[in-house]
Amino acid sequence: MFRSFAGCVSCRVTMAAAILVLATLTLPLHARQNQATQKPAEPAKPPAPKPLVAKSPDGTRIVYEVAGSGPALMLLHGGGQTRRSWNDRGYVDRLSKGFTVITVDLRGHGESDKPTVAEAYALDRLLADLLAVADAAKAPRFHLWGFGHGASIGRYLAARSDRVISAVLVGATMGPTLTGIVKDAIVGMRAKWQPLLDAQKGGKLDLGSLSPGDRAAWENGIAVSALALGALVDYPPLEPAEIKAPTLWVVGTGDAAAMENVKEYNGKLEGTAVTLAQVDGLSYSDSFAKIDPILAKVEPFLASHRGS
Repeated sequence: MFRSFAGCVSCRVTMAAAILVLATLTLPLHARQNQATQKPAEPAKPPAPKPLVAKSPDGTRIVYEVAGSGPALMLLHGGGQTRRSWNDRGYVDRLSKGFTVITVDLRGHGESDKPTVAEAYALDRLLADLLAVADAAKAPRFHLWGFGHGASIGRYLAARSDRVISAVLVGATMGPTLTGIVKDAIVGMRAKWQPLLDAQKGGKLDLGSLSPGDRAAWENGIAVSALALGALVDYPPLEPAEIKAPTLWVVGTGDAAAMENVKEYNGKLEGTAVTLAQVDGLSYSDSFAKIDPILAKVEPFLASHRGS
């Protein structure tokens, strides 16, 4: 869900911290604890085409869009984003000149369904969503590009499905999905909001008993966000050697936490399907917002696997 942490997130997530977690869209889950980045100005947004809907095997509605022609390329947004984020930053316009671009609202995001039970956000269900979208878009095989939270999910599909031709993972880490203070914070979020969702389901939720801050957070969807984020805690570690599809792992050198993860895998990528591409000076947020230096790394990779 919202893949964003800023400021100091304590192990016991207070209401203020929880709101900050969901409101700040420029930092990833693997915790830019003290990193301050200025949010770039939003470019003019093009009009949205009519969305399409795929049905996942469990009945969840997953909303997606299709643009362009050529080999299929599925784009998975980061936390706090939607499928339209790719349009807003110009990715769809650029990539649709050579690919059939499929943008997806991950479950719990955008116009896709937002289940209110924890098991609905299990990894297998999210991966089934993506394959259902590919089926609906008539893409038997496809390239995959994920940013942040989308990359965290997409890496598992690149490891498990032969339908993925190649994968691009931007702003992601290898190994465990969550560690340390971020894991503790998300566990705290889930513990706080899950009982309220259960009470709502049983018809016993009294919104009047909530503080003004909690009430505002509830109305802004923090409880569903806590479920989706909490599910990440249960996802298994994934090592580069497990990824089957040719994969480009893109990390900005200004992304301190991701660079620490890169150091852990120094010398360990040889013989795997994963290639590391570092982009000078880019922070986590820059690695989505600054399209030109990212495409300079990604487009040659996609072109090299276009006929695979």
